[in-house]
Amino acid sequence: MNIVIVGAGEVGTHIASQLVAEQKDVVIIEKDPECAARASNMLDCLVITGEGSNVEVLRQAGAENADIFIAATSIDEVNMISCFVAGSAFKTPLKIARVRNVDYMRDGLLQHSSIGIDYLVNPEIEAAFDIVQTVLHGASSGIFAFQGTNAQLRDFLVKEDSIFNGVLVKDIRLLIDQTFIIAGVLRNETLHIPKGDFQILKGDHIYIAALGKSFNKILTRAGMSVDKLKRIVLVGAGLIAKHVAGMLIEDGKDVRIIEKDYERCKEISALYPDATVINGNISDQDVFEEENIAYTDAIITTTQSEELNILAGVYAKSKGVKRAVALIDKLNYTTLATNLGIDSCISAKLSSVDAILKFIRKGNIKNVYTIFEGQAEAIEFIVGTNPNLVGKKIMDLKLPEGCLIITVQRNRKTIIPTGSFVIEEGDSLITFVAHDEISRLEELINQ
Repeated sequence: MNIVIVGAGEVGTHIASQLVAEQKDVVIIEKDPECAARASNMLDCLVITGEGSNVEVLRQAGAENADIFIAATSIDEVNMISCFVAGSAFKTPLKIARVRNVDYMRDGLLQHSSIGIDYLVNPEIEAAFDIVQTVLHGASSGIFAFQGTNAQLRDFLVKEDSIFNGVLVKDIRLLIDQTFIIAGVLRNETLHIPKGDFQILKGDHIYIAALGKSFNKILTRAGMSVDKLKRIVLVGAGLIAKHVAGMLIEDGKDVRIIEKDYERCKEISALYPDATVINGNISDQDVFEEENIAYTDAIITTTQSEELNILAGVYAKSKGVKRAVALIDKLNYTTLATNLGIDSCISAKLSSVDAILKFIRKGNIKNVYTIFEGQAEAIEFIVGTNPNLVGKKIMDLKLPEGCLIITVQRNRKTIIPTGSFVIEEGDSLITFVAHDEISRLEELINQ
């Protein structure tokens, strides 16, 4: 598969690193020489310095043979024009544009016009959706709520007093009378797909797949509280906060928004008259006390400062707020934030990467969820007539070594399968797969 990516920022390079590791043929186009040099040193792929909308630059990048064209710069218009040129000059089959301005996304304008972009990805909307899903499920941990199923994948930090500490994976079900699968364990920033003799240790992050109704009992047994979050404080009134506020208000939540910029306060107050908008600085202790933030259920920090997002969330929890969700993109900050007590970290960039990868994955694949900076993915796909899968027990499948089937959706029923479960045509499977095994999994499911 040949893929051209315009933009060597964090989104572009992250997508490229994923695809290069899967032996895809990737070329990056970047107009900034320093960014291009950095990407070239970081990635094992061709990086061309130039404009992504220039026909000659695209030809140099091999656009005439490209299967997929991804425009992922920080400028909407550059992304749209680049896709237009790729489609009109080179007839590229699949064109994906990162677009932040929601006005461009209304009424299918760009897909149905002569610009001919196949898929639009809005980072703010993707991140906002992830934040809201986390809050609606209690925000007690990081969460992947698989759409159209009752299944969830959550990650937990194992503390010293946790019932998981020191226990072998094969023995954990003896401690909790629920059906679930430990899909992965993150230890020292390395992700493991554990077997039964893998021992869980303090400081590990474990990824558990289970039905939503089972998680309350799992959380309780693990010594974690189960709370319904009604009163929500949003810090920041940027694009992501606006989307989050709208979704939460529509769901009936009591939303308060704290923003230091007066003009932004007026704007969001007019947009959401049902929300309480406070003109203040979250780093000011008086704001916490005067607005009784300690008595709210959750705080969501979405400012442009990742450091402030972490500190405000940690401080809020120290004052009694039940849950803290922070917008964070830096990997090292995510680990730090979790260790400091932030319940869930959301990355706008990774949310965009997930959305783009979903369109790149071919065949019967429906959804893709990136796990810990791409060390693994949760991939959802539909089983066709594939003889390698249909009529076979999971234990007999020739799955890649680092791959687990964690849920099955059949006839609108979600199942956490055992090894004796027999796959049928039409089943929707969600797999947890190590990144270096994704290509093998794609080959298996698309035969």
